[in-house]
Amino acid sequence: MKSLIVAMTVLAIGAAPAIAQDKVTLRLATVFDANGQEAWQPVLDDFAKSHPNIEVKMEATAGSGAAVYPDVLRTAMASGDPPDVFFMWGGSQSEPFIKADQVRPIDDDYAKYDWGKKFPQWIVDRLKFDGKSYGVPLHGQGMGFFYRTDIIKDHNLSLPKTYAELESFCETLAKDNIACASTGGKYGWHVMRLVDYFLEGTCGPQVHDDLNHLTASWDQPCVVAAYQRLKDWTDKKWLVPNYLNVDPTDARIPVYQGNAAMIMEGPWFEATLAADQQDESNWDFFLPPTDHAPDRYSAFPEQWMIAKGSKHPDEAATFIDYISTVDVQKAHPEAFQGSPLIGNTPDCSKVPLTCKIVEIVQSDRPAYPPTDQAFVKELMDSYFEVQDGIVAGKISPADGAKLMQQRAEAWKAKQPA
Repeated sequence: MKSLIVAMTVLAIGAAPAIAQDKVTLRLATVFDANGQEAWQPVLDDFAKSHPNIEVKMEATAGSGAAVYPDVLRTAMASGDPPDVFFMWGGSQSEPFIKADQVRPIDDDYAKYDWGKKFPQWIVDRLKFDGKSYGVPLHGQGMGFFYRTDIIKDHNLSLPKTYAELESFCETLAKDNIACASTGGKYGWHVMRLVDYFLEGTCGPQVHDDLNHLTASWDQPCVVAAYQRLKDWTDKKWLVPNYLNVDPTDARIPVYQGNAAMIMEGPWFEATLAADQQDESNWDFFLPPTDHAPDRYSAFPEQWMIAKGSKHPDEAATFIDYISTVDVQKAHPEAFQGSPLIGNTPDCSKVPLTCKIVEIVQSDRPAYPPTDQAFVKELMDSYFEVQDGIVAGKISPADGAKLMQQRAEAWKAKQPA
């Protein structure tokens, strides 16, 4: 009888771990569109197979980019029910969440999983705030023009090496009623990419950085010149007409139809071309010239962060580490195009354009950040207001520069000393 009791006790003790293995559900917040969600679901499925006690559910706010998604996160954070892991850009986009103590610092996880050795140092450093790590890199995104090679060939054009050549390039296309580029004005950030490029060209690297840091006045001639370029490209129909209310996801259609020659995007666009069944042999990528040394381009990191209010931070870190391994990323190349993970290079025979961009991003070529990673939302709202006003013909380039400086001064006046 005593032996039976002992045996039953051992069985009971042995059964205890089953209680600890209760299934955990992680909420993963992203901005992935339908193609991105489709590419990522197999990643989540494979993770579930190797971690049967953890289920990851994706919650996507697609199509709006930085215009809507941060507000969705703020609402979730304020309600006390945040996602466990969430996608976020770097710079000013993530800063408000960090300052509000809504993001978990993960220096201990960096040490535990050796994340600092898995990614280029510049990206790891770019994602730090006050010396602490809060995010794990997902992408190092470089942006430029994806263009239709057949359209360029048909018009006997060569890729421009100066801004003057770019204007001549656009003029030649316009004579045949082909827009130089397509863009979507809804949400503001797609047009922002062009305005950022114009600012880099008219103001140069140092002044452009100073504008982003609000240490230089926006009410100066080089800013007026950048806004004038936006107006000229709009008035001369170098941009597809009536683009102000066009969704960025629809901006690709005129290029597909041959009514525009190019569109400013990053490495994610190659997957879009494939999903949209475009003939990729008719496409290539280049960085537009700035006429400055260094000749910079627009690039930004993207990251995964763990909410401070996550109920399952350890499992969240486990998931991030899983998707930050070469084997996983190589098994799901569609989900990790543009990844900066060391040792994970794309198959150039399958994604040649992404390969070209990754090579640039992993080089020492300097880059400038998109303005929505330099400005907080309040300033970005003003930035979008000015560019939209110029496009609509309601604000002159000179008045736009003055208004942007007024908004910058008003914002700075509200900041604590």
